[in-house]
Amino acid sequence: MEARATPGCPPGVGGGHETSRQAVRAPSLNSSSLVDRVVKVIRSDRLVAPGDRVLVGISGGPDSVALAHVLSTISSSLQIELLLVHVDHQLRSTSAVDAEGVSQFAKQLGLPVEIVTRNVRQETAGRGWSLEDAARRVRYQAFRETAQRHGAQRLVLGHTADDQAETVLMRLIRGAGLTGLTGIPQTRRLGDLVVIRPLLRIRRDEIMAYLQDHHLSYCEDATNQDPSFLRNRIRAQLVPLLERDYNLQIKTLCCQLAEQCQVDGGYIQRSAARTWRRLVKSHGSSLLIRKEPFVRQPEAIQRALLRLAIQHLQGDLTGFEFRHWLEAQRLVTERPVGTVLDLPGSVQLQRTKDHVIVRLKPLPSSTNHDILLRKRT
Repeated sequence: MEARATPGCPPGVGGGHETSRQAVRAPSLNSSSLVDRVVKVIRSDRLVAPGDRVLVGISGGPDSVALAHVLSTISSSLQIELLLVHVDHQLRSTSAVDAEGVSQFAKQLGLPVEIVTRNVRQETAGRGWSLEDAARRVRYQAFRETAQRHGAQRLVLGHTADDQAETVLMRLIRGAGLTGLTGIPQTRRLGDLVVIRPLLRIRRDEIMAYLQDHHLSYCEDATNQDPSFLRNRIRAQLVPLLERDYNLQIKTLCCQLAEQCQVDGGYIQRSAARTWRRLVKSHGSSLLIRKEPFVRQPEAIQRALLRLAIQHLQGDLTGFEFRHWLEAQRLVTERPVGTVLDLPGSVQLQRTKDHVIVRLKPLPSSTNHDILLRKRT
């Protein structure tokens, strides 16, 4: 029986038919290698520890269904406690059906589940975010709140090697530098929560084979076929073109590039963190960077310091591109004293005689993130 996808269909075993817990949990020989690889990654990289309470983000799509199924087979040996979490963004007419399908799948797996309903459009109205970005922000906030309620230490997500390759290509197209080309990290902190992605080296075709082997159905999100989203065009058009006409291994190469950038970027970040203690100090709600020692740093460290400052104040770097970092560096090295630079989000930089001031200021949103430069009078 093949893995099946139907818009709005409930994810589960055998296209949603009731199956015993034992039948659901036992992996077959054909897919045991995928389970073994996930266990190896989790243990070798110490992604979880015995006794951890672990949230599993599940949309009902193929990757998250496979992830939940794999984790349900190995949770006892890892000595971890699982809780499935589904966020209903209320963006599609079938979202309630998807949520019910996830609930039924959790029941088949014998796992607890929490359905979180959030109205993305209402909660993010007037923020100037794209719908995709708004949904991501609301979803991660829901994950954090759920983790706090349940005392969870880890959040497991189902991003795959294909997601990594698509992310690298998308960021390259948008003009990302070294940091952007690091792609999706295997682990990162989200407040007190640690986000982990044990499928990041697993290809999507391996996921689909696993679903077929276990007769697992899943929900197909129609928005994944919407060509108005850049990621969808990369997946459906650009990647097949590159594989056919340029290099069949393009996805593997993109993942290798991301890993190398993570290694190099990690070294730069550690060096910048040491430099931070000497050059940066808090001043009320702003940060002051000492100008003269800053300009003596290598350009890579300068950019890393600015990234750290902005992340410290704003929390993320959404909307930032390579050109923004170049203009920020020019502010320090070339622009006259008093110049103010407005950057994506609510970030503002100002050049003074001895410092660069990094602060937050409510600014009109700009969908194309234009850089605004002005001389303060």
